[in-house]
Amino acid sequence: MTKKLTRRGFVGGTVATAGLLGVTVAANVAANTFGSAIDSKLGRGEVAVHKTAGTEDWDSQYYKAETSTIAEAKAASDVVSEQVTDEGIVLLKNNGILPLAPGAEVTPFGWGYRNAAYSGTGAAASTDDTMITCEDAIAQKLTVNTAALDLVANAQPVFPGAAEGTQPLDFDTNSLQAQMDAGESAKINEYDASIYDGLSGATGTGIVVIKRCGSEGIDKRYEGYDDGTPHYLALTKNERQTIKAAKDACGSVIVVLNSANPMELAPIMAGECEADAILWVGTAGSRGFASLAKILVGEVNPSGRLTDIYATDFTADPTYKNFGRFNYSNTQISVVDLMSLFRGGEVTSTQEPRHFVEYQEGVYEGYRYYETAALVHPSFTYGELDGQGGVKTPGAVAYPFGYGLSYTTFDKTISSMDDSGEKIVLKVSVTNSGTVAGKDVVQVYFSAPYTDLDQADGIEKPACVLAAFAKTDLVAPGASQELELSFAKEDMASYDYRRENSDGTVGCYVLEAGAYAVELRENSHEVIDSRSVQITSTTYFDAANPRQSEVDGQSVHDESGAPTGVTFDGSPVIAASNQFQTLNDYMDTPGVTKLSRADWAGTQPAGYADRTKDAPDMALEEFDWFDNFDPQSDSKLGNVQGSQVFAAEAPTSRAQNGLSLIDLRGVEYNDDRWGLLLDQIDWDGERENISTLLFQAAYQTKEINSVSKPATTDADGAMGWSSEGASSWAAANLQAATWNVGLMRELGRHIGEEALQLKLTGWYAPAVNIHRSPFSGRVYEYYSEDPVVSGMIAAGAIAGAADKGCISYLKHFALNDQETDRSNYIATWATEQAVREVYLKAFEVAVKNAKTEVAYISDDQGTVSRRTVRATTGIMSSQNSIGGIMGFCHRGLQAGVLRGEWGFSGAVVTDLFTGAPAKDRDLMLRAGGNMYMAMMPVEAADYDSPTARLAMRNALHGILYATANSNAMNGLVPGSSVTYEMSPWRKGLLAGSAVACVGAAAIVANMVHKKRSGNAEAADEQTSQDK
Repeated sequence: MTKKLTRRGFVGGTVATAGLLGVTVAANVAANTFGSAIDSKLGRGEVAVHKTAGTEDWDSQYYKAETSTIAEAKAASDVVSEQVTDEGIVLLKNNGILPLAPGAEVTPFGWGYRNAAYSGTGAAASTDDTMITCEDAIAQKLTVNTAALDLVANAQPVFPGAAEGTQPLDFDTNSLQAQMDAGESAKINEYDASIYDGLSGATGTGIVVIKRCGSEGIDKRYEGYDDGTPHYLALTKNERQTIKAAKDACGSVIVVLNSANPMELAPIMAGECEADAILWVGTAGSRGFASLAKILVGEVNPSGRLTDIYATDFTADPTYKNFGRFNYSNTQISVVDLMSLFRGGEVTSTQEPRHFVEYQEGVYEGYRYYETAALVHPSFTYGELDGQGGVKTPGAVAYPFGYGLSYTTFDKTISSMDDSGEKIVLKVSVTNSGTVAGKDVVQVYFSAPYTDLDQADGIEKPACVLAAFAKTDLVAPGASQELELSFAKEDMASYDYRRENSDGTVGCYVLEAGAYAVELRENSHEVIDSRSVQITSTTYFDAANPRQSEVDGQSVHDESGAPTGVTFDGSPVIAASNQFQTLNDYMDTPGVTKLSRADWAGTQPAGYADRTKDAPDMALEEFDWFDNFDPQSDSKLGNVQGSQVFAAEAPTSRAQNGLSLIDLRGVEYNDDRWGLLLDQIDWDGERENISTLLFQAAYQTKEINSVSKPATTDADGAMGWSSEGASSWAAANLQAATWNVGLMRELGRHIGEEALQLKLTGWYAPAVNIHRSPFSGRVYEYYSEDPVVSGMIAAGAIAGAADKGCISYLKHFALNDQETDRSNYIATWATEQAVREVYLKAFEVAVKNAKTEVAYISDDQGTVSRRTVRATTGIMSSQNSIGGIMGFCHRGLQAGVLRGEWGFSGAVVTDLFTGAPAKDRDLMLRAGGNMYMAMMPVEAADYDSPTARLAMRNALHGILYATANSNAMNGLVPGSSVTYEMSPWRKGLLAGSAVACVGAAAIVANMVHKKRSGNAEAADEQTSQDK
């Protein structure tokens, strides 16, 4: 007898059917919504390359892997990673205790020893599970006394709370990361130092590891704690007492700074907590502590140099009063609440006061401030060291920019200087005058005259500016090495944003007449040797006389990469002129402080009471323009005749020119053949793929079949690829502390080698935002406070990655120098001099100096030729606003400076941004951007107008150029096309969906069967009763 379908059975069957079908529908909707992003993580389908007859045997491996697996590539990377940390760790203080004898006894103290920081968060997170821990590394080289460790084996760390009258530790909710962090990153963990009161048996040398972590989306706490600690980057009471306990128990103590950021170190440079040695290892990566152990026992002689100045009081730094959240009281902005995604509802927005930050210190950030203060302010005390990293005279600076000790000594001198041409060329002799082999860093600075013109036009001149640097090879005791360094005279020019040019533009670089000091320095403060360069007449680098670097950047380049001096169409070279006039007008507004040598004491940055002010009129006007931009009607960038981007006719589409993207590999960006290729684009037939490529470019770029563009996969990688099996590198500021551009190229090559094994093309790194404040949450992801160090180190890494066909997306362009409110439209204000000389300079250096060689097939016989090209073909734009306009929507920044003045060729992708209105994507394209990074399908407001089509065509041009000169072309020869199989995960989803549908059908069939059987039995029973 068949069971009847009960009510409970019906409900259960219905729920099960609905559940199966609901899950199936949801999974398929998600697959269609996030398919491209899922492809980038789980892998897309197999690629089929279709070659034309007779080309099958041509060599199309333009980038040849040197390893067979990602494991082999990682092993090779780990070797170079350790070389980087060998050279990057900085010895700050050493009273002679180091190096220790191999196997010497040490007693570790504190929380950080067993809980060190190895990687960052977000874009700097690591998947590497082969980290050499601090504990293991020390144990391999030294004898570890565990007396202090045994005392804390079962203890829990404690942390100070917020000081009375300050914000709670979890007050920061500016970003999704901050909200999820809930104050954890503001905690400073350490054991209660009283736990060591009963310590006995501690012998040898004490070691204390001080840990500070960086974090994406969260700046470091700049308010006080309830134990008297002034902020996150100072030593807590428990940390100081732990160091003292180690010193009291062992007689000597080594402090290891496992810190992402600079720290206030005065308490351990002198006094009762004075350390015998201090080493900075930064965020260590997988091999940093292995290097530390080798340095401790003298196997490696430290040669790292600081890339930031270490002040004694961070609250007295000129940036301190203008960092973090500031609000306008007379304007608001709609901010997306990303946490609403996790609450199960729709994405919502809230109205907030519009946020801002003012760079009132101007060009005087980092060492430029402290060295200038020492020169111009009579009551300023810089501070003096004792030669071993201890305090001789207390002052404002603990350790200068470029500082670092060695186990040996070096004598340096300028052996010659030639300033007869447009470059200044120096030869510097470096002699190892000590007893141990080692490497040294040569640093050359210039000091420009401060003139009446400067005071009249508001041009600011720091006391010294780094011009060039180089690192020696390993120099044996008694041996010497001569290094040649050079820089252009125009690099000593300053930007005058008030100069009225003859062509009607405003602003240009000016190299003033006068005596310039060219100085060989040990660091930013100690002058070793000096020469004078006389500039006989003042030169304005305006449209009639552009800088040579602008001529070179905008020129056609020959096969060797040398600029020809001629632009592609013979048009005049574009000289730098004001692209940020609103910023200049804002900073010149009465009530806005600008630090100036003309009145140093009277123009010190002041901040604002309650961190609030009214926005001036020119800011309100720019906010209104950006908020209400309409691509159809805007007179500047809309579909209006006379706008800067207007097109009356749509570009050609679906032309049958017979070209494939591979045909243009190695072809100059402005060659006419690019136009023929772009004419082939099928705007209507490929709308979905084009929209995905332009507006859903998170971790992948979509294929475009009409031009045979293959799909690519991109990934984060500030400290190594965020992919399974990849290596983990030290933090960017530890990489930069090597001051070794050649080593950075090797790092880039190994990043590129791993990319070949992981089938990755785009690297969302490196990042050259400036360490404007030590409290920035991503100091560890950026190189330095100095743009020349940042730019040259980045150029090395980019060139190395490009040698293996990897596109580096240099980020975050630009002025993204704090995490607070960077994704909340924060309005960033600075003079154009500061913008250009400090905050854009690192990008400029990297764009202009990174070079690589591209192999391409140059004839119909398969001949492989080579061409030297610029290696920087990718940029990631910033989320913060430049003035009142989002960074990725600022045409002056992207079309004016990047593409116009610098001659950049390639693709600009936005940072990941959720919730921006469609008009922002229109504006992004019309400003000179190429791709909008989003995980889900979004589009621009305008796809079909001739103006929109031209903007999209230009965007595709940059993407195609970058792709053509990347590893995505491996396996392709001229005439090739590619097709893709369905992704494995999509096949699995289809199979699962089919099974679910069959299951649901079976449940329904069973229910129907039971219902019918029950009805039949009921009918039979009724018939029986009737009889």
